[in-house]
Amino acid sequence: MSTVISCIEVFLSDGLMYSLLALGYYISFSILDFPDLSVEGTVLLGGVAYSLLVCANVNPWLAIIAAFILGALAGCVTGVLHVKLHIRPLLCGILVSTGLISINLVLTVVGNGGNFKGENALSTISFTRTDPTVLRTFPAKLLPDNINGINVRALVTFLVIAVLFKLILDRYLKTKNGLLLRATGNNTQFVSMLAQDPGKSKIIGLAIANGYAAVAGALIATSRANANQGMGIGMVVVGLASVIIGLSIFGKLRFMKPTTMVILGSIIYQACLAIATYLGVPSAYNKLIMAILFTIALVMSNAMKKGESRV
Repeated sequence: MSTVISCIEVFLSDGLMYSLLALGYYISFSILDFPDLSVEGTVLLGGVAYSLLVCANVNPWLAIIAAFILGALAGCVTGVLHVKLHIRPLLCGILVSTGLISINLVLTVVGNGGNFKGENALSTISFTRTDPTVLRTFPAKLLPDNINGINVRALVTFLVIAVLFKLILDRYLKTKNGLLLRATGNNTQFVSMLAQDPGKSKIIGLAIANGYAAVAGALIATSRANANQGMGIGMVVVGLASVIIGLSIFGKLRFMKPTTMVILGSIIYQACLAIATYLGVPSAYNKLIMAILFTIALVMSNAMKKGESRV
């Protein structure tokens, strides 16, 4: 029974953490129809920035904001490459994520007080027990660490952050800029007819999307108590699969907002991974399972679209 409870705790915690990534990918992929590969770099960028600031005793909530800003700047670069230099979306993401590999490594090594001459060139930033992470500050510190083996503090903290960023995104999408963003994804010519710049909306959308991905990286670093150079691997699959699963399963529920669907999709995706682990599948197969789940999500999405077109 304790193993089942632990399994539930893991997929709820991971689902809420990765839901920030999924919300970002909802903007880039679902709204803008932009397959953004740069998130693999911005997730790590957010984790590294957050970890460095927390280790320097900066308030962790300010560190999360800083992670968002850095991720948004990286998203702006992706948008500028596409809008101003007319580079294809996939190539833009590859260029930015590739460049961020070096940037993240330099930040990590220098942040650890090392250099590239073979002296203390550490590629991981680890927290100590005294570093003020979000799990150790108000209001989460008012909650107990564990209740019957469940890390309530982590679950509540990640839930509050996920809901807060969801509400902010919902609010933004109702503003004039948010409506232009959605219109840009549907019909760029219509936006141009309104004397508005669709390119500007794309850049803003990609900035927000990558900012959310960076916040997800910060939460992942908090959960793992470190930020390492492998954090961003596979993030595109995680984010895209969560979006597709959520919108495919709950898409017909008109009372539910798409952002809520995406969060639930992230939880379902992580639940599938947790169940595989519970059944004894070796962790070496995790990436394969992720690819299979992603394939199933795509098939489900295509099947639903064909069914709607027939109706």
